[in-house]
Amino acid sequence: MSRPDDVEVLIDTTTLTPGAVVAMEVDGAEYVVWRGRSGRLGSAPRTCPHLDHDLAEGYVVDDELVCPGHGWAFDGRGDAYKRNEFGRVDPKGHVPVLTLRDTGSGIEVREG
Repeated sequence: MSRPDDVEVLIDTTTLTPGAVVAMEVDGAEYVVWRGRSGRLGSAPRTCPHLDHDLAEGYVVDDELVCPGHGWAFDGRGDAYKRNEFGRVDPKGHVPVLTLRDTGSGIEVREG
């Protein structure tokens, strides 16, 4: 069976285990894709909008990707925020994401 024309990349599921972060380019834009601890897939731009840290060096906490620079978190669905030391969550805006689908044999990646 062939893939739809708008599928840009197919990631091997063995590469994206829970907690793993993979950097990729889609239509000239750089992104990171990760698998959360629950198995949920997430994506965000590769560069953190706060101070341009490389999110490929980030780490996964539960299902969120955390920036290694100043701890901004990304939910993989487009929302970015910062948790302070007292547990307060401060929204920081929205970021573009990829459309991801786990087919069982690979992960289909589409822009937007």
